[in-house]
Amino acid sequence: MKALKALFYAGLSALYTLVKEGQKWRIEFATMTESQRREATNTGILENLKSLSARFFSPIFVLRGEAGRKTGVQESEIIGAIANVIASNVGKLNPQIVRQTQEGQQIRTDHLARLLASRWAPEISAYDALYKMASDLVYTSNAFAVVFYNQDFTRIEQITPITAVSFRIFEDSGELFFRFTWAYDMREYTLPYRFVIHLKARYNRNRFLGTAPDAQIKNSLELLDATGTAIENMVKNGANLKGYLKYNNFIDEEEMKLKVREFQEAYMSAENSGGIAGIDNQYEFHEITQKNQVIPTSQSQYFRENIYRYFLVNEKILNSDFDEKTWNAFYEGVIEPVAIQLSLECTYKLLSERERGHGSRIIFTSNRLQYATLDTRLRMAGEAADRGAITINEYRELLYYPPIDGGDVRIISLNYVKTDDQSIYQIGKDPDPGEGQPEEKDAAVKKERLPKAQRRRGRRR
Repeated sequence: MKALKALFYAGLSALYTLVKEGQKWRIEFATMTESQRREATNTGILENLKSLSARFFSPIFVLRGEAGRKTGVQESEIIGAIANVIASNVGKLNPQIVRQTQEGQQIRTDHLARLLASRWAPEISAYDALYKMASDLVYTSNAFAVVFYNQDFTRIEQITPITAVSFRIFEDSGELFFRFTWAYDMREYTLPYRFVIHLKARYNRNRFLGTAPDAQIKNSLELLDATGTAIENMVKNGANLKGYLKYNNFIDEEEMKLKVREFQEAYMSAENSGGIAGIDNQYEFHEITQKNQVIPTSQSQYFRENIYRYFLVNEKILNSDFDEKTWNAFYEGVIEPVAIQLSLECTYKLLSERERGHGSRIIFTSNRLQYATLDTRLRMAGEAADRGAITINEYRELLYYPPIDGGDVRIISLNYVKTDDQSIYQIGKDPDPGEGQPEEKDAAVKKERLPKAQRRRGRRR
């Protein structure tokens, strides 16, 4: 008993010493100069990040956190097809930075907007980045991208999606950290969670992570694999014994094999189009009647549809054989939730609090009419164009026509004048005379812009 007590108190003493050493190290790091911190945090992937003590600090004891790992569904052919079709359509999303002001909505075209729309990192385009994150989201229900800043944290240099073999999100001193083993170099890194864009699927059980799909669809995948194995065995057994030759005389083994080979080449090849064989009384041919085994396609289809329902897809989506209604259901059930997550995560992680306070946000949009029928395109494009909702080039894009010079203007059904000229057409003057043409030219310009019928009515008066 005394030995147990001594061991217990020794353990407490060791724990206290480790915690005090960890606190001492954090205090020393906080008092370092900028050059000392740069030297301490100059480590591979996080060289440009320099997130205070987050990269170098590894907590000795983690009280609260959640861990994840690479799942086993990556090897499944059907999951790979589902991941590809979802990721391909997520990659088509168009990121934009918009700002809502009193004058209306403005679209930003600064460095961050260009980076999001074209190339997230030197080695990865915007489409590839979105594809990679959406694919990881299907496989593990979690997708990550690390944000890299310049030396003084005033500008985002790149956004790198990562595939993590294992990962963990934990709390320490009131701040969240993200620790992961990168599949690229199999090294472990730790950085503040605020520098990570994190997408989650099936976010129901855990606090930080989405629930991985492998445990939930394990039975369906195993049964589908078993069905595939049964079909494979049926195909292999289809090339078994068709018959046998019975010899009426004694013959050695080598001569028997030779006679069988000659019989096969003479009567069981494609050259024997008549289907008739001639044999003497040395041997007899006996046919073996086999039963055709039924391939369990219905069971296989049932298990496949179970997996389709889990990921909200179907055969038409996977085979690109969908119609307008099927595509809209797929977009609203699968693609749009990912677009909303991307918008919320990027707005919070990439924009400053001041930018968000002034109405800026990042959105990911898609042209949902790209899969509509021609009749639907014509009807909706015509109605939108008549109301000045889209430009001429946007109208032409819906009809698969190339853009034209001067086509980035909106028209409206008041004899199709520019939207800025509606007041001139209706009442013969600008809505704000102070902002119009100079006084000596104003009357002539207005008269020139009026339709001929209205000018004739003015002369009659």
